[in-house]
Amino acid sequence: MNLAACSFGAVGTLVAFHTGIAGSGLDSRLTVQGVLLGVAAAAVVGGLVALPALRLRGLYLALATMAFGVFLSTMVLRDTTEHHVLGHTFTIFPTGSITVPAIRVGPLDLRDGPAFLITVAVLFAAIGTGLVALRNSGYGRRLVAMKDSPAASAMLGQNLVRLKLSVFVLSAAIAGLGGILMSSALGAVDTDTYSIVVSLSLLMLTVVAGIGYVSGALFGGLLAGVGFSLLVTTFNDLAAADPDLAGLYRLLGHLVTVSPALIGVGVGHNPSGTVHQVVEGYRSLRRARPVLVGGAVLEAVLYLLTLSGAMDRWWFGILTVVLVMMLPLLGRMLMPAAVLGPEEHARQRRALSEPADDDVPRTERDLRALDRALGLPAPTTAAPGVRRGTA
Repeated sequence: MNLAACSFGAVGTLVAFHTGIAGSGLDSRLTVQGVLLGVAAAAVVGGLVALPALRLRGLYLALATMAFGVFLSTMVLRDTTEHHVLGHTFTIFPTGSITVPAIRVGPLDLRDGPAFLITVAVLFAAIGTGLVALRNSGYGRRLVAMKDSPAASAMLGQNLVRLKLSVFVLSAAIAGLGGILMSSALGAVDTDTYSIVVSLSLLMLTVVAGIGYVSGALFGGLLAGVGFSLLVTTFNDLAAADPDLAGLYRLLGHLVTVSPALIGVGVGHNPSGTVHQVVEGYRSLRRARPVLVGGAVLEAVLYLLTLSGAMDRWWFGILTVVLVMMLPLLGRMLMPAAVLGPEEHARQRRALSEPADDDVPRTERDLRALDRALGLPAPTTAAPGVRRGTA
């Protein structure tokens, strides 16, 4: 478990900033060589951080990453002094803020917003596909065995230290690439960008969405980068536009800020994550096609209303998310027999209509039959007015 993903992203960003910027002023660009060096540096630092705790259990490795994140944000990123090493002068984090230009690869200029979005989507899809293939390979099966039972995996001859180190180096490299892309999208970053709190929020959203799924990472990232950020900005804009309700809008913005912690409370109810719950819900809807058709028709109506200008795009997005989340529940309410299946539906109806076993009155004949079935000796005659208890 890596509790300091943004810290490894900061390492990748700093190395790319100091080694991979070409040009100056408005013509400055981040080169591919700088990006690759930043990713490699994040991987090396990740291995060095994990190395002392690899022989311990996962909790200590996670705490080691958290200690590294606190050290980086409070010590390294606040270092704005000049250093002289081997005749070279450099500053780790000049003026407490750095400007990270967009990446340019030949004719592909990621300063353009749509081009940047498509490129990042392609990179995410490629990394996600690679991770799925890796998980289905022999290496991935060894990781699963190590996760299920480290002792049994070691008895089978697996080198647990090498496995942990390799997978942590890989995760740190991915975090470094993500940090470089995030910094390039923001343009200017400061020490608060890589706070340990930001890393913990991203981790919590990923766990809530489904840490065992690539789609869980996608859903958690969308919640963090699109959902919460845009909601906070929207409430701030509404507060500025309507002074009479400014207090209410600011309160809603604060609630959105702490909502990752509130969402984390629901992890105990569904440890596999929201994505798993939604996927399982839609699998059960395959037998309730009228509900799926009705949901598709309702989504088309919302799209047409938005396209005609009758409804704002914000409302379209909010209502779409609500519809996606609520459709499996609506299916169970409207067509329970089709969604649950005839046998499960009949069983639940019987469970609701029939009294519990403890509520069924038992006669003396029933109790004697139960004693014979259990091989118990025949009970003595109870005193008048005394009712023999049940087993």
